[in-house]
Amino acid sequence: MVALLCAFSVGFVLKLASGVFIPMVIAWLMLQIFRPIIDLGRKIKLPPIVNLVLVFAVFFSLCYIGIIFCTTQIVEFNRTYIQYSPKLYEMTIDIMEAFQIPPESLPRVSWMDIVGRYLRNISELAFALSSKFVLTLVFFFFMLLEAPYLNEKIDRAFSGHNSVRVRNIMSSVSREISRYLGTLSFISLITGLLAWGFLEFMKVELAVGWGVLIFLLNFIPTVGSIIATAPPVMMAILQFSPGYAKPVVVLVVLTAIQFGIGNFITPKVVGDRLGLSPVVLLLSLLLWGMIWGIPGAILSVPIVAIIKIVCENFSSLKPIAVIIGSGRAAPAPPEAEAPGDNGGKTSA
Repeated sequence: MVALLCAFSVGFVLKLASGVFIPMVIAWLMLQIFRPIIDLGRKIKLPPIVNLVLVFAVFFSLCYIGIIFCTTQIVEFNRTYIQYSPKLYEMTIDIMEAFQIPPESLPRVSWMDIVGRYLRNISELAFALSSKFVLTLVFFFFMLLEAPYLNEKIDRAFSGHNSVRVRNIMSSVSREISRYLGTLSFISLITGLLAWGFLEFMKVELAVGWGVLIFLLNFIPTVGSIIATAPPVMMAILQFSPGYAKPVVVLVVLTAIQFGIGNFITPKVVGDRLGLSPVVLLLSLLLWGMIWGIPGAILSVPIVAIIKIVCENFSSLKPIAVIIGSGRAAPAPPEAEAPGDNGGKTSA
C-alpha cells in the first residue's frame, strides 16, 4: 500500500511539474544525440567553448532546415486544400446521400472549420513546445558545460566502490540510450523513405510531407506507426476518387510497411537492444503518455530503459529488472555486475 501511494505521489508530482521535467529529460536526450560530436571535439582537443559552439551550430542548423521544410509544407498543404476542396464537398454530398442524411444538414458541415480546428490544435501544440524550447536549451547548455567534470564530481562525492558503481550505471545508461536513439532513428528513416518512395510512385500529393510525418511518428512506439498511415490514405482517397483501386493499394502497402516495421521489427530490434519486454514498452507508452502527453509517449522507452539499467545494478532491485526485461538478455550486464561482485577491481 505504501509503495502504491508513493507511485501515485510520484506520478502526480511528475505531471504537476511537467513544465520542468520534460525540458530536462529532452535536454539530456539531446546530450546523448550530440555525444558523437562532443567526443570528436575532445579527441581532437578542441577547447570546451569551441566544442560548445560547434554543438549549438549543428543544432541550430538542423532547426533552421526544419523550419524551412515546415514552411514549404504549409504552403503546399494550402495549395492542395484549395485544389481539392470542391472535390471534398462533392464526396461529402455523396456520403450524406448514401446514409440518407437530409441535405439541409450539409451547411452545418464545414471542412474549413474542421481543418482550421485541426490546425489550431497543431499550432497550440507547437506553441506549447516552443514555450519549453528556451528552458530545454538552458538545461542543454549547462549539461554541456558540466559534462567534462561529471566523472570527477562522482569520484569526489562517493567512495571508491560506490564511485565505480555510479559511473558504471551512468555509462550504461548513456551507451544504451545512444544505441536506442541511433537504432530507432535508422528504422524510422527507412520507414519514411519507403513510404515516401511508394507515395511518389503512386503520384500522391504531399508525398514528401507524409514521408517526414511517418518518420517522426515512428518515434512513438506502436501507436505512432498506426496513426501515420491515415493522412496519406485519406489524401489518396480524395485525389483518386471516384476510383478506389489506387487508394486501396496505398492503404495495403502503407499498412504493410508500418505494421511490419512499426509493430514487428521495431519492437523486436529495440526491445532486444535494450533488453525490454514488448508488453512493458506498451505499458510504459500508456503510462507516460497519460502523465506527459505526446512528449511522454516519445520519452517512454528511454525512461523505462533507464529504470531497468539502474535496477540491474542493485541486488535488491534485480527482480524488477528481470520482470521488465525481454527474457532473452542476461540478468545483468557484466560491466554492471563487476563492481557489486568484486568491489570494482575489474572496472578499475
